[in-house]
Amino acid sequence: MSNNFDQFIQEVESDLRQEKFEHLWKKYGKSISIGFAVIIGLSVAFNLWQHYQTKQRDIISQQFVSAQTLMFNKNIGDALSAMEGISKTSHHTYSTLAKFNMASILRMETGHKNLSKAEEIYKDLMNDSSVDNMFRELAIVLYVSLRLDSLKNDSEDEFKKLLKSIEPCLKDAAPYRHLALELKGMIELRQKNYDKATETFVAIAQDEKSPKDLRLRAQVITQNLASQLAEQSQKVS
Repeated sequence: MSNNFDQFIQEVESDLRQEKFEHLWKKYGKSISIGFAVIIGLSVAFNLWQHYQTKQRDIISQQFVSAQTLMFNKNIGDALSAMEGISKTSHHTYSTLAKFNMASILRMETGHKNLSKAEEIYKDLMNDSSVDNMFRELAIVLYVSLRLDSLKNDSEDEFKKLLKSIEPCLKDAAPYRHLALELKGMIELRQKNYDKATETFVAIAQDEKSPKDLRLRAQVITQNLASQLAEQSQKVS
């Protein structure tokens, strides 16, 4: 009797659970189905987007390599056009690299030489906060180098602007610190501030972290400056 009663209770509970489930399904089942569909749809869309991004990156990578090959083969006009096209793409890294290559081409002694346009490219990269800091500092160094070479008259105001521009690159952790120091020394030379220039080049020459070629240049310039300063002191005495 007890067993039959227990079995009856279990059947009732089972029926109640089934009825409750059916009620809940009728009430929420459609929303749950839509929710799962949305999740699955988003997952599929994300995977498709990743695949598209990878494919686009591969295409741009191949285009960039082809453009560089054109540069190496001295096919400058086509290389410039190719790099300009890549610079307008949505892939930020390749776009940035293409702009650096464009500026390099525009600095070459070819029919496409355009220093003012190269300066504009560097300035755009310098002032673009979305560009990685390493690339921004490289743009600063290249801009100051180009601007210094382009100056026809030794303008004190212009020298001050260049020194201010290069300040962020002179910090200890800056990736192009030693190149920036060399440019600082060159500006000081152009200002005829020989004492400061000597200090700058001595700092480069004595810094073991300086690239070998840069240290050698700094040593040669320091020796020449020392000779000039010695000659000047002898004339004064």
